Amino acid sequence: MTQILLINMPFVSVRYPSPALSLLKAVLAKEGLKCDVAYLNVLFHAFSGAPSLCEAVADFILIGETVFGKELFGDSWLQSERGRLEELDAPLLPTGTKRDAIRDALLQLRSKASAFIDLCLNKINWNQYSIIGFTSVYSQQVASLALARHIKAHHPEKIIAFGGANCEEEMGRALLRLFPFVDWVFNGEADISLPHAVRRWLSGQPPQDIPGVSYRRDGRIIHQGSGFYPNLDSLPYPDFEDYFGALSQWAPDYADFAPLSLELSRGCWWSRKSQCIFCGLNCRKPNYRRKSPQRAMAEIQTLTERYHADRVILTDSVLDMSFFKTLLPELAGRGVLEELFIETRANLTRDQVRLLKAAGVKSFQPGIEALDTEILTLMHKGTSLLQNIQLLKWVREYRMYPTWNLLYGFPGETAAAYYRTAALIPFIVHLNPPMDLSPVLLVRFSPLFEQSRQWGLDAVRAHAGYRCIYPFDQEDLNDLACFFDCEHGGQKTVSEYIAPLNQKVSAWKFYWEQLQPPSLTVRQLSGQQILIEDTRPNRPRQQVMLEDAAALAYLACDAVQPFANLSNQIRRLQGSEYPGDTVLRRTLDDLVTKRLMLSEDDHYLGLATRNDRNSEVSEEW
Repeated sequence: MTQILLINMPFVSVRYPSPALSLLKAVLAKEGLKCDVAYLNVLFHAFSGAPSLCEAVADFILIGETVFGKELFGDSWLQSERGRLEELDAPLLPTGTKRDAIRDALLQLRSKASAFIDLCLNKINWNQYSIIGFTSVYSQQVASLALARHIKAHHPEKIIAFGGANCEEEMGRALLRLFPFVDWVFNGEADISLPHAVRRWLSGQPPQDIPGVSYRRDGRIIHQGSGFYPNLDSLPYPDFEDYFGALSQWAPDYADFAPLSLELSRGCWWSRKSQCIFCGLNCRKPNYRRKSPQRAMAEIQTLTERYHADRVILTDSVLDMSFFKTLLPELAGRGVLEELFIETRANLTRDQVRLLKAAGVKSFQPGIEALDTEILTLMHKGTSLLQNIQLLKWVREYRMYPTWNLLYGFPGETAAAYYRTAALIPFIVHLNPPMDLSPVLLVRFSPLFEQSRQWGLDAVRAHAGYRCIYPFDQEDLNDLACFFDCEHGGQKTVSEYIAPLNQKVSAWKFYWEQLQPPSLTVRQLSGQQILIEDTRPNRPRQQVMLEDAAALAYLACDAVQPFANLSNQIRRLQGSEYPGDTVLRRTLDDLVTKRLMLSEDDHYLGLATRNDRNSEVSEEW
């Protein structure tokens, strides 16, 4: 008998495997426990007859939770005000979306939900499993609970277990309380607690005294805290066989392009210093760890060879900076990967950006979130406007694609910051635009949520979208929710001061939808002569020639430079020909006025990208 089945339900994308389930299968195998992983999200992708709709729904937060509601709560919920999609409005549908089209898509998927549950019940041989676990992340909670309910009804002897982001702390306790067919909930990392709980159960005992497992005993719910943190180097390599088997059977068009989802670290090293106020990824106990460079390289090389894959997505919250000196140079030297996707902070150096490209990074997610230092400081990002622009400039030079958003709606933000950002955008349209301008979400475990009173947040309650999903009262919704609504001073005027920025962002994105996006480039003609060519829209001049100190200073400001350092460098290079600090500052400020440079707090940055991306800035700088 294969004792354990782990299930991945809709709605998560079929484009990549579940890193958690792939690892847990390997962890169980290491303990001598047989486990299968069922990628039922991939099965539904094919069964629905609308794979593109499934992928679109998976990219939204919460919307997919409305599809399997009848299979979980019954006809009464479907006919209620909460269950009728005709009533679906602002709580779940983002501003600017085609709401009628989304409702039609959800109705189409909903029409397939009941038959899909029946298919799962009939297709899988449940007799070979004694423990059935579901991963639940964001928009797959209701589908998972719906199938779990039907499994329990047909096979009451089976243990139904849940784990994942929807099961942390209060959410997991509410899951056990509100859904009696759920037997175990895993809180935190389950690499140690799951195999212990399985072994205990197979020997006829409950998962007592195992940290991280909540369960029922004599009708009472027993909570046992969070799971232990394993040493990451001690973990086995994840097992992706079930994922690639599912793709081959139900979504073959994805098979040749599917990446491996790997983790090289857990937690966020930046949160040790200053957690971003909107981030709730690392729960209440951030415990940052990373794999050794040797283990990381061996894992990547072994698994890419095993699965004939040359694409990797790192699930790390943020790339460990030490890998710039160890892992990334080795990846670049060996040419292992065709594509590597990562998340980083925005304060990278040019050499680090170049190394990312050499290691296989074509697109990545830098933590930009704002183009104003006041807002970045409010967020506790630890970066500045100039650092963010500097990164976007280098990324364009190396022909990489940054996926980033602009956020707004923070308590304590000022309208002036967003007016400044709107005024800046016409001069940076030659750099990659954000994917969207979005209101910040209040997320459970984030500093904004945990310290809501200090931030002046009132009436904190579950996001209104949860009322379209669950037939529970507000107190229960508050316990289940990942995302929240609130009230704070200044909310009423947000739409007014965001409107100009929204218009500028829309224009910026439009420019990049054209065959040739705008450009602002600099080319060195001689040692002390440069040519800046400008095709940004609505600019009066197309070419600007700079010579002598102005040219040297502009080249030096490829990276952010404080004026004191800059003047010393130019004086050293020009000697007696140096025009003096007053003239140099006047020259730089004139270039700022012409929007060929930016300045902030006596620091300067050139906006132009290098015309020849293979040329290098002189070692003088």
